[in-house]
Amino acid sequence: MVVVLAVVVFPAVLAAQSQQPSKVGTSPLTKEGRPDLQGYWNRNRETGAAAYDIEEGSPAEESVINGTQARPHPHVIVNAPIPYQPWALAQREQNKKNSLNPTRLEHIDSMSRCLQMGMPRLGLSGGFHILQTPGSVVIVYADGSSRTIALDGRPHIASNIKLWAGDSLGQWMGDTLVVDVTNINEHAYYDWAGNFHSDRLRLTERWTMKDANTISYEVTSEDPHVFTRPWTMIFGYNRSKEADPEQLESSCYENEHDVDVMLHQEKAPEAK
Repeated sequence: MVVVLAVVVFPAVLAAQSQQPSKVGTSPLTKEGRPDLQGYWNRNRETGAAAYDIEEGSPAEESVINGTQARPHPHVIVNAPIPYQPWALAQREQNKKNSLNPTRLEHIDSMSRCLQMGMPRLGLSGGFHILQTPGSVVIVYADGSSRTIALDGRPHIASNIKLWAGDSLGQWMGDTLVVDVTNINEHAYYDWAGNFHSDRLRLTERWTMKDANTISYEVTSEDPHVFTRPWTMIFGYNRSKEADPEQLESSCYENEHDVDVMLHQEKAPEAK
């Protein structure tokens, strides 16, 4: 349990794990001596498949549409499957059916409706740009949203305030940036397939440079309303090596015509 006083106090077990130094190797450092996370980062292929379904990956029909190879079972979840409570597992299955054959606007996930994607889905759904100062790490995502990880010891915002990306407070533990994310709303799924959480979700992120151009990202979800225990995903990001990189925009706007197409599409055979 995280106790918020004037500073953020992380769980003792987490702190103990973080004391083991990572092998940063030749990774660049900031002038403060911290790993330099700045630059443009891209997800790996396994992460892309998880953006569709974090457990089952991308199916063949989705790959045909996007011109990519089907990638089942992306293996980003440690000790899969997700430990849903019985009622929540039934809800997840219903969410997936609704996503395949939506009949109401709320059946369509937030990304497809051009709303924000929330955490931790933002990190699964494309590249991002990291800016770093001694007091913060700012991440700008392809959809135009951003989040600021405060490193100055401030407390979390009031618990009744719920945000798509939540409230992120971080601290360096050795060469790993450990981030406590709270105040997340319940409106965004983990993926297109309907894996979900409540507004009691709390995330613990661990950002570790494995070499000069690779980040190992670990995120643990804790939501006692939906899950029987905390569970973890691990995947990676690669820094762009282009001479003059830029963040490609994933342009989308609410109420665009694809939503109408989804709601009035011919139903899949299994739904008839």
